Amino acid sequence: MITGKSKIARTLRVQWSWYVFILVAILGTIVFNFIPIIVNIIESLKNSSGRYIGLVNYKILFMDPLFRISIVNVVYMGILTLILNIPLAFLFANMLNRITKGKNIFKVSFLLPMIMSIVSVALIFKFIFSADPNGLMNIVLRSLGFQPLKWFSSPQTARETVVIMNTWKNLGYNVILFFAGLQNIPAELYEAASIDGGNEYHKLRYITLPSSRNTFIFVYITTTINVLKKFSDVYAISGQYGDPGNSLLTVILYIYRKSFATTTHTDVGVGSAASVVLLIIILIITAINLRVSEKKE
Repeated sequence: MITGKSKIARTLRVQWSWYVFILVAILGTIVFNFIPIIVNIIESLKNSSGRYIGLVNYKILFMDPLFRISIVNVVYMGILTLILNIPLAFLFANMLNRITKGKNIFKVSFLLPMIMSIVSVALIFKFIFSADPNGLMNIVLRSLGFQPLKWFSSPQTARETVVIMNTWKNLGYNVILFFAGLQNIPAELYEAASIDGGNEYHKLRYITLPSSRNTFIFVYITTTINVLKKFSDVYAISGQYGDPGNSLLTVILYIYRKSFATTTHTDVGVGSAASVVLLIIILIITAINLRVSEKKE
């Protein structure tokens, strides 16, 4: 017979196991997130010899034209990515939601580019978007009566080409997110709309879009943060210098150049300051989006 004390002891053992799992997650967050942030903030206030110099590194940072170029590049590529990625992802998710057979095959096909390494994707797109007049995409352009483009090799087209490559690789993630959100919309709402004489446009405007609002907010925030942290794709295309003409220089690439790419590491303080500024920008954008979403609710 189980006594009251044994029940309490067993409950405490179960609860303590929960606390242990939570404690591991909290410790991991502190060790791998909060402590590096604090150390980075401290480093941003030091010079190369380790002396505290206050906000001098931030002054140097904002006076550096390369940092301003990196901000402009990130904002420009971010806007293009949001305009291209999110509508396409929502469109494909709607198409996937209407398919009755073979959904898993299409879901896998959308996710396949994500598991490819960025180096492999960069090599493929460098071949497709070769600056050579006889490159694959230039052949298509010439067959349509257009002039061949330099693609990755021109400051006028490099950023747009990287956005196309990045969209192809990461579109599947947002497609699956939107698809999961659409699956949670009750079918009864669409049936009621059909009975009331609603067409596809009415269903989209008054049922699908309002019901997908939280998914849109999440996708928008995650996509924006990923664009702000853009590094691997531009590095695979242009190397550490963001060529051609710094058109592919992003904030993370700027931080890498200042902190790790040099042999003497003389600009670690400036790189740390750039990291702090990027963190603040991400926090502000996230807070604004969450605030706007709360007001709409």
